Amino acid sequence: MKAPSDFLLIERINQCPKLASLRSINQTLEALLDSEDSFMAQIAEVIRLDPSLTTRVLDLVNSIFFGTKDEQRISGVEEASIFLGLNRIKELLAATPVIEEIFRLGKSSESFPWVDFWKHSIGTAILSRELMSLADEKFEQEEDYVSGLLHNLGILILAITFPEHFEEVYRKPSDTPLNLLELEGSLVGWDHAKIGAYYLWNHHISEEVVDAVHWHNEPSQATVNPKLASAIQISDNLVKQLGVLGMEKTARPSKDSHLELEGWKILFGDKTVPPADEGEEEQEQKEEEESLEPTIEDRLSETLERLSQTLNGIV
Repeated sequence: MKAPSDFLLIERINQCPKLASLRSINQTLEALLDSEDSFMAQIAEVIRLDPSLTTRVLDLVNSIFFGTKDEQRISGVEEASIFLGLNRIKELLAATPVIEEIFRLGKSSESFPWVDFWKHSIGTAILSRELMSLADEKFEQEEDYVSGLLHNLGILILAITFPEHFEEVYRKPSDTPLNLLELEGSLVGWDHAKIGAYYLWNHHISEEVVDAVHWHNEPSQATVNPKLASAIQISDNLVKQLGVLGMEKTARPSKDSHLELEGWKILFGDKTVPPADEGEEEQEQKEEEESLEPTIEDRLSETLERLSQTLNGIV
């Protein structure tokens, strides 16, 4: 199968419908979640205005806390919100409108495995935000979450614009994400990271998100924020360690393989080296203090423990 020309690739991608808004999140609810004076009753009242968000809140709380026991299932939004807490509601709030808009974008591709795609994407988004927080990096516009959520958007765009090439690429197993990029490049001309980045750039998404999506498999190549691209690479690996492989027919990564990624070294490598100007006594005192605090790995383990249940509730 012949790879399409760059001209044809760009033409087809440009013909894809524009997402109405990648930030179409209810601003009233967002303000309530960020306010220290908010009450769950207020938050629940705003959630009830969005039927889709209401459904996801109830599905999530019942899948996590009550399993399949019908007699214990929660049906009230306020009670569900109390169980979930603000952080999980924020995760739902960020994911719900984007999921719906991209589902509408790809409705012509009925064979697309949506559940696998979204479980992996949302898992990557949740972990990306967690990793950036652990690295003391903060974002006002949720760029960390949105970048993780959209990191594989190019796979969907490829399925819509070149379905035959998509089928050819994704029926073949690849050993690693980089092997997949090489296969896509040889059969399509562009890999899914470049396709997704171009689509987002063409629709005026922030440069930080575009750059992170483009280089999430090779974060050292990122020019805007290598740490954000690194967080996505690590998160992608960690979600796959859970067995949530998404669309990619790559081997399930081995436990702790994320520690060998270049992204881990970019994001956390400098924290393992003691400052040169610290004396031995000061360094020992610092190490003793740090030993009493949860490590990055400890905090990541806690997030991973709840991630599978969270994904089953959201998707």
